[in-house]
Amino acid sequence: MEHLTPAFMVVGLAVLVAVVGMPHGGLDHLFGRELFRPLLGRYWFAGFGLAYLGIAGLGVAGWFAFPLLTVAMFFLISAVHFGDEAGVRQPLRTVEGGMVIWVPLLFRQSEVAELLAWVVPGGDIERTRAAVNAVQPLLWAVAVFFVVSLPACNTVASVARKVGFATLFAVAPTLVSFAVYFCGWHSTRELMELARRADPSNPWRGLTRVMTAAAPMAASAVVATGITAWWFADGREFQPVLVQAVFLGLSAVAVPHILLHAAARWTGADPFPLDSGVFRPVSLSQRALA
Repeated sequence: MEHLTPAFMVVGLAVLVAVVGMPHGGLDHLFGRELFRPLLGRYWFAGFGLAYLGIAGLGVAGWFAFPLLTVAMFFLISAVHFGDEAGVRQPLRTVEGGMVIWVPLLFRQSEVAELLAWVVPGGDIERTRAAVNAVQPLLWAVAVFFVVSLPACNTVASVARKVGFATLFAVAPTLVSFAVYFCGWHSTRELMELARRADPSNPWRGLTRVMTAAAPMAASAVVATGITAWWFADGREFQPVLVQAVFLGLSAVAVPHILLHAAARWTGADPFPLDSGVFRPVSLSQRALA
């Protein structure tokens, strides 16, 4: 069967997500330490682990039990999360953050329908196409709101960024545009911000420290996703299996990651406060001593 999404794009996305995308959430255990240690002391890791993995497990279960609701919630949560860096008020923030989702749904319907049918467990391509077609009026309303809001942008650079990304999402293959945005923009910016906070005097040295500290968690997430994908492969072609693994893996990590960082901001739980220049990583073998 000939697919709209070539194999090299699927493999390329998987590699980029593993190398760049997952590490930007690989320090979640450090934020979890600062959040849970005041409550649980030396047993902070047990509380953090149960909460984080429990939320991730519920997210994955949702894809099987309530796929349509889970897709909608994942898209909305992702749009809100991506929009956090937009620097504008809601709802424009969510509209801008969701461009990576709603623009391809508008302009690359067949391709996105194929990808969604791969991602949703037991997904049917015809039902998926019907669902994508059904939401077109809503998506056009979002597009009109986006265009009308452009004159309110504070700078020419802001307008150029928004229009540039919208164009990319409309004309480039969906996996390519997603990789550029998620790995090349969102994840890279978060990694560099963490690096700057880890070592304000030398961000590149800080990036090395961040990537080293993030590696165990990121690698664990990649391995767990790979094992799960292999378990549920069931003789399917590798392209649907790999796409499903990437996006289910991302969705499983995204929800606890977003909730954790929201809680950390609210409580001030920061493993390396910007004004301290202190980076206090903790390895899994050290958790009993922390």
